[in-house]
Amino acid sequence: MSSRKLISHSSSSEEDENRYAKIIDEKKRKRMISNRESARRSRMKKEQHIKDLNDQVTYFRTRSSEMAQKIDETERRYMAVESENRILRMQAEELKKRLELMEQVLVSYQSSGCHDVSDDQMGNSDEFSVMEYLQDPLLKPWLQPSFQFQTVDGIYQF
Repeated sequence: MSSRKLISHSSSSEEDENRYAKIIDEKKRKRMISNRESARRSRMKKEQHIKDLNDQVTYFRTRSSEMAQKIDETERRYMAVESENRILRMQAEELKKRLELMEQVLVSYQSSGCHDVSDDQMGNSDEFSVMEYLQDPLLKPWLQPSFQFQTVDGIYQF
């Protein structure tokens, strides 16, 4: 009987080992499946992250291009305004000089006492004399605008 117990015990031990091996194989199989699923999720997450980064690159390149265009447009407008300001300053200087000259001419004319028309003939002889004096052909060049300019694409040229 004891040999039978030993044989049955040994048979039971093999069954236990087989069961244990099956359990371990099942755990390995489940772990492999879990690892594969985890790796698949990780790859998908990585692909999504790369896609998001590429989308950001595209967005920022577009924004950079738009900003560069706005900067160029602003610079162009600034240069046009700067050019116009330069022209206006020069015209203001010329007009100041003309005004000073005209004031000198008027003072000189009034101090010379040269009046062609008497005060009796015209009610306001000073206005008439000044107007007549301004018609003098020698003064005409001083009364004409000297700046002739054209605009080409918003930039003034002389």
